[in-house]
Amino acid sequence: METRSWGESSGAVGAVCAIAAAVVFSTGGLLVRQIDLPAWDVSFWRSALMIVTILPLMVWRRREVWIDARNSGGALFASAIGIAGSMIAFILALGLAPVANVLIVFGATPFITALAARLVLGEPLHRHTLLAMAAATVGLVLSVAGSLAAGALAGMALAFVVVLCMSANYIVVRRHRHVGMTPALLLAGVISALVAAPFANPLAAGPAELPWLLALGPGQLAGGLLLYMAALKRIPAGRAALLGLLELVLGPIWVWLIDGEKPGDLTLLGGAIVIGAAAANVWLDSRQPTG
Repeated sequence: METRSWGESSGAVGAVCAIAAAVVFSTGGLLVRQIDLPAWDVSFWRSALMIVTILPLMVWRRREVWIDARNSGGALFASAIGIAGSMIAFILALGLAPVANVLIVFGATPFITALAARLVLGEPLHRHTLLAMAAATVGLVLSVAGSLAAGALAGMALAFVVVLCMSANYIVVRRHRHVGMTPALLLAGVISALVAAPFANPLAAGPAELPWLLALGPGQLAGGLLLYMAALKRIPAGRAALLGLLELVLGPIWVWLIDGEKPGDLTLLGGAIVIGAAAANVWLDSRQPTG
């Protein structure tokens, strides 16, 4: 009875962490729109400031970090590669497509994650998840069709790279959930900064951009990733990704209300189908035993 109670409590904490992470992540598009810098510059500073944020935590917990690094093996590097790839592709995608279009593609994340978790981890893939995947595919197709005329297809393609990278990271973290993977965040920041540096002009950032860059790096990115890492220790990868779909709902709303970036009709229709399919899957999935 005590074990079951602890498991239920841990699952509830994991769900809260996943939802909180989604809320934090949902501000990314809005914050990027406030920064008047090229995408590579934003990517570099976002990564560099995340390093500055994570490094003191690593030094403070250096003994645990060393143990985790020693026990994780190649998983630490694999997780860092996935995070770094998603960091870079996300900023570049926002430079080519509206926020709503980019976030709608993110609707594929829970389904890609669920498939990968089934293949790699042996986590169950329920019939309702397959049906939700089919419905979400229809929604994504509608969204892509609405983006062809707007010239946002390249940005949506980069958004799908984010989906693949994040799904890979979810699987790595979930598979090694008994090992602290926080050091992967620092390594991801280093990798991302090194990749962006040749294409960026860091000195172009001025005092006006600094508050937004701080909100984007230490706040939105580091905070959201730490919350998601905590969630993945406690709930299945597919469920964590599904709860993260709240980002799809909130992200376009912030930009629409504050910056007036209104999605097209097909984008809205496709997004509604994707979010509806995912929401139904969340509800049905929550009725399954927590693993």
